[in-house]
Order: sequence, then structure tokens, then C-alpha cells
Amino acid sequence: MNQDPQYPQMPTALNPTLMGPLLDWLLDGAGNPASGCGWQIGEKRYKPGKSLLVGYRWVGQSGHPRTRFATGRLCSPAEVNHEFERELAKRPDLAKGALMLIQHPAMLVWAFPYDRKLRHLPTLLDHAAVAVRLQAADLLGTPVEGLQSEVLHYLAERSCMIRYRLHTGESAQPRLLYAKNYADDAGRETFAVMRQLNGPFSWGAEALAFDVDTLTLWQSHLPGQALTWADLQGDGGDGLVERIGHCVADLQACRIDTARRYTQADVVQGLLATPTLAEQVRPEWAGPIARSVNNLLDQEPRQTPSDLATLHHDLKLNNFLYDGQRLGLIDMDCVCLGDPMLDLASLIANIYLNGIRDAASIESIHPLVNRLVLSYQRYRRQTLNLAELRWQVSATLIHEVVRRSLRQLDETRLKQIKCYLALSDMYAARCGQATGADDVLI
Repeated sequence: MNQDPQYPQMPTALNPTLMGPLLDWLLDGAGNPASGCGWQIGEKRYKPGKSLLVGYRWVGQSGHPRTRFATGRLCSPAEVNHEFERELAKRPDLAKGALMLIQHPAMLVWAFPYDRKLRHLPTLLDHAAVAVRLQAADLLGTPVEGLQSEVLHYLAERSCMIRYRLHTGESAQPRLLYAKNYADDAGRETFAVMRQLNGPFSWGAEALAFDVDTLTLWQSHLPGQALTWADLQGDGGDGLVERIGHCVADLQACRIDTARRYTQADVVQGLLATPTLAEQVRPEWAGPIARSVNNLLDQEPRQTPSDLATLHHDLKLNNFLYDGQRLGLIDMDCVCLGDPMLDLASLIANIYLNGIRDAASIESIHPLVNRLVLSYQRYRRQTLNLAELRWQVSATLIHEVVRRSLRQLDETRLKQIKCYLALSDMYAARCGQATGADDVLI
């Protein structure tokens, strides 16, 4: 990786062995080294020369089941004291220890549940305050006798999903509810979209309410476990692929009213940004990526879709839940209108990503992708332009898979860039292939 002159401390900040003792000291021994656990690097978001946000996570073992989080925002060493004072001035209400300063490496550390942008997280983890909110008519409308909370997914400065197990006098069985807290008002539009989907789309969770005071979206429980690559390799893999194709086709057939759009211009913008990012993060790959991008742009489809479809716009395997009978789709934050090919291509690229990560050969993934496309076409009741879909898959492997790998500094995925580019080039080479009635995607 190129050394970033703005953040010379990056190697230390990204080394959990070095950061672990520092975080233990800052957070009063939260890591508890005696338990055999340590701090791990979680989500990273990097804009070269501009910002680096590092999520740290400590997961306990059997005797210490808690998960702890901390978030580090790197600063210029010369500016770290000024940045610390500026952040404190913005949040005079902060509890002691919520925001801390480390001089070496120069960074500000937020101790969960305190967060630079998710200001209401402490309230959502205050069980007494949550119990009062849940008694509102738009949620339970009945007294809560007890509750437990669990943080399911925390994305620093963006969102946090919390699951509540509620006990009421109405039933001996606990009830599950979910709250997703946002950094801004984005959850309001997600709530509006989900309410429109509640009836026509039977594959998703129900949106219950949006709390403007805490910027929180409340949702019902959707049973199941997140899909993994291993699930698609098991005995029921073909049936799961069939259900996934059906689910995506049903979502795209729904009609919603939203200002959100995802267009071909966004795809091109992402493609053009990827070589520039590679130059800053993995310069040895900038040239090959640029050649693949230029080749793709020379073949760019010119046809504009006549009808916009409802896109999920974040179709990843782990956003599908399966309980052995029913398949569900979660995380509707990015739902928008656009060309259905873009959504399908994104899902296909993610399937390759998961397979490659589990050391599957490219050739073994192709048949699964072909089955998905056939299932999708059957439920959409239309024949796809496979040449255009190949182009979109080729593009998505670059502007989503490669670009996100670079931005997230994902070392495992960065080592696989050669594989992603080869696969992208393979799809690009087939864009001009003649199609026939028995043609398959790959």
C-alpha cells in the first residue's frame, strides 16, 4: 500500500496487536486479556488523504459473551489536539470517557455506545427509556414488563441495528422487535418505502414506525439465518437459488413512489473512480484496472430501460434470510428505482465474491449463476438481453467488488483482485457473443 502522508500512523492503527493494549487501557480493560480474546479490526472506510475510520471489535468467549466496540478516526498528527477540542465543543453533553484522544497513533476514539454521528445510541440501549417508547400506540401499545437488547450490526457513524427481546403480560413467549438507528433522516425515506412494500412484497420485514426524535426505524421480526456460500453448496442449494430468483423478481415487480434513483451514469462514475482509487491504495493494479475499464466503456450498452423497476440495490447473500422453509430479504436502506439489470448483476457479482472467498473455482460458480438467471427470467416472465447483462456483471465486478475492496482496505479481497479482474474480462469478452434460444449467461 502507498504510504499516505496525511496519515503516517496508518500501519499502527490497522495492527490489532499494537492497538489492543491501547484500547484496553483506554476502555478500562474492556478486552479482558485473561479471557483469551483480543481486539479485532472490523469495518474500515478509507478515502486517501481525506479520512480513515477504523472499527474495532472485541468478542468475548463463553465466559465473556459480550461484544464491545470502539471507533477510531485518524487525524493528522499536527492537528489531533485541535480535532479533539473541536469534537468536544460539538458535544458538551458527552459522558466522561465517551471520546478519547490517543497521541500515538494520532486518533480520536469513540467508546460505544457513543458515536460521532449516531447521537441517540445511548438512549436506545437504555432499557427504561426504550420500554416507555415501546408502549406507544404505533408500536406495542401495551406495557413492557422486561426486555433484553443485542447489537446485531454496528456501522460506525452510519447505522446500528439492535434486536429487543420483549416480555409483556399478553403472552408467555417473548416478542422480537428490531430498531435501526441512523445518523440522519435517511431512515424516514426507508420507512416510507418499506410501508409501500408491506403489502405487495411478502418476502420482507414489516416497517412499524419511524421515530423522528431518535432517527430510528422500528421493524418486525423476520425469521431465518443469513445465507452463506455453504448454503448454496448443500443439498438444497438448487432450491435456494430458485427462491432467490423468485424473490428478486417479485421485488422488482412492486411499484413504489420514491425519489431515489440508480442509473447507468452511476455505474460509469464508479468505473472511472476505481483506477484512481487503486493508484492511491494498490498502485500496481491501477494500470490493469484502467485497461479493463476502458475496454468496458468502449462496449457500453446504449439502450435505456423503458420501465424503471424497484431495486434493492444491496443484493448480497447475507441480506437473504432462510429458516428452512421461507426466504426473506432484509436491509431496505438502499431501495430505489432503476434498470433491473443493475440489481441482478450486483447479486451475481456478490455470488462470485462469496464463492471466491471460500476458495471455489470460477468454473464451479458458473452453473449456479446460470440457474439464478433462468429462475429470475421465469418469474419475471421476460427474456433478458444476456449481452447487456454480461456487460453489467463485468462492470459490477470492478465498480462494486474491486472498488469496495480498495476503500475498505480488505486484505483478503485485495489479494484476489487478479481473480476479480480476470472474471470481469471474461464477461466483457462475451458481451458481443451471438445469442440464441438456448443461450446461457456464461
